[in-house]
Amino acid sequence: MTSEIRAAATAVIVRDSDNGIETLLLRRHKQLKVGGGHWVFPGGTVDPEDILGTSSDEEAARAAAIRETEEEAGIFLRAEDLLLLSHWTTPPSMGRRFATWFYLAEGDHADVVVDGEEMDDFSWATPAHFLELHRLGELALMPPTVVTLTELAACAKRVDAAAFYTNRSVPYFEPKVSSHNDIVCMLYGGDAGYGDVDPTISGPRNRCYLEAGVWRYEFSAE
Repeated sequence: MTSEIRAAATAVIVRDSDNGIETLLLRRHKQLKVGGGHWVFPGGTVDPEDILGTSSDEEAARAAAIRETEEEAGIFLRAEDLLLLSHWTTPPSMGRRFATWFYLAEGDHADVVVDGEEMDDFSWATPAHFLELHRLGELALMPPTVVTLTELAACAKRVDAAAFYTNRSVPYFEPKVSSHNDIVCMLYGGDAGYGDVDPTISGPRNRCYLEAGVWRYEFSAE
């Protein structure tokens, strides 16, 4: 039986610092059924109130990103300041599935106040620092977060991130899951192995590997 896919939205909030671009991650309470204990960008499902007065799914997702960010982190965003950067659909093999719009937003002057229920901690850091903590097993992350952090790590400043996402077509990630040699692999569109769900096929790479609880993103155009 195919799981219902729920619409959702995420706000990737960035700011400039002396160390380079930083982004905000929140820690989900460990008792939560979905992603408990993981560090995530603010966000959540699209509620009926988000749909009222909107003319498209994407517009409703913007409203959800704004509402969820305020509820979870106490940060107020404006719809016109959200830059669409990607769209993610949970694989069919997962128990709960979401179709999530990811948005980039500025947070230079944001004071974070977590709700203490769904989210119990927060951290501002460079994308590279978050990825290193994940590599060391000190920070639990999910594949969409790892992919986005990897992209942001290539940007020196917030304006560079905005330019990067503005100048590319919005990618729609619909992962296909493969297990090869005891390594879980999430294949994304454009990967040579995506069509056949075969990570051994040589060619372009667009995938995440899971080894010993750590996700690693690999992308290459050739």
